Amino acid sequence: MSDSADKPDPFDPFGVVASMSEWCCLLKAARELKDVDEEMMATMLEANAAGPAPEPEAAAKVGTIVNLMRSLNLDPNAVRRRDPEAMRELEEACLRCTQRARCARELWADTAAKTYPEFCPNAARLERLRHA
Repeated sequence: MSDSADKPDPFDPFGVVASMSEWCCLLKAARELKDVDEEMMATMLEANAAGPAPEPEAAAKVGTIVNLMRSLNLDPNAVRRRDPEAMRELEEACLRCTQRARCARELWADTAAKTYPEFCPNAARLERLRHA
């Protein structure tokens, strides 16, 4: 008696559908891992950020500007007290940034202080603060 699994599907004799199904499962698993990684990074950055946490999806981005400022020896709390408008502009630009993943990697690798001018939309603002 032969098993029906041994017989090829008459509508998919080369197993393309089965391969696509496996590929979709792998892609789904990769997306889940990416989401877990992003959540973990956001949690770690938020834990290092000073003050109350912003909205959950914005926490990592705002935490990123705070951590970037610290890596540049800038005190985000002092900037917020001295010039709240400048800090708001920094946070807003960070929230709109498309380079969040690179920034997080650079911060993690402790290279952000050297490389941020290459990708950060706040580079000019941060330079002004550093030299103020």
